[in-house]
Amino acid sequence: MRTSVVLAAVLLAGAVAADEVYLKGGGRLSGRIVSRTETTIEVDVGAGRIGVPASSVLRIEEGRSPLQDYEERAGRLAPGDVDGWIALAQWAEGQGLGTQAREAYHRALAASPDDPRANAALGNMKVNGKWVTEEESYRARGYVQYEGEWMTPAERDAAERARAAEEERDRERREADRRVQEAEGRAAEAEARAKEAEAQQASDGIPLWYGWGAGPVSWPVGPVVRPPVAPPQRPAAPARPVPR
Repeated sequence: MRTSVVLAAVLLAGAVAADEVYLKGGGRLSGRIVSRTETTIEVDVGAGRIGVPASSVLRIEEGRSPLQDYEERAGRLAPGDVDGWIALAQWAEGQGLGTQAREAYHRALAASPDDPRANAALGNMKVNGKWVTEEESYRARGYVQYEGEWMTPAERDAAERARAAEEERDRERREADRRVQEAEGRAAEAEARAKEAEAQQASDGIPLWYGWGAGPVSWPVGPVVRPPVAPPQRPAAPARPVPR
């Protein structure tokens, strides 16, 4: 009977929700309230602490959070209890407490550096019989990190060449666009000058065909022959009378 009561109490404690902070904008924070003032409420959500203005809070439903359970369970474990820390880490993973899970795995490694469960969970790899971090394992195998990814030096060089080629293509496209814009600008400027000259000649009364454009169908060719100009004639002298 006593065992049933204790079990029921444990299940009831685990079923109680965490502190739930409901926001006026529709969001919600679930975790453990660690600080509360007239202006700010700070909630530990497991991966860190988040502060929200008190004026943005719609309501708060207090409860027991998985983070509180983790802290209590961790406080009961001995430093050398490898299996206990592994179990706690696995439980924390199931509760979404990634930071606390890593902490528990590291506590397990502190007691047993070669434990394969903790090493694998933390992403460590075994190289030449020794557990090393993922970064150390890649470097030991000759890999290099390029733009957040591990690759061979040959792959990195190929990636850099591809990037350089793409940058050169971009530069050529920009240069071609610049030349086209300059040519269009010169054409527009020439057209504007032609229209201005046409308007000026029209205002001066000069025929539009003068100097360019449409004009006479044909023009005279060869030397220009002028008719001879007759010299001016003197008036005739009056006739003299004939003597009788």
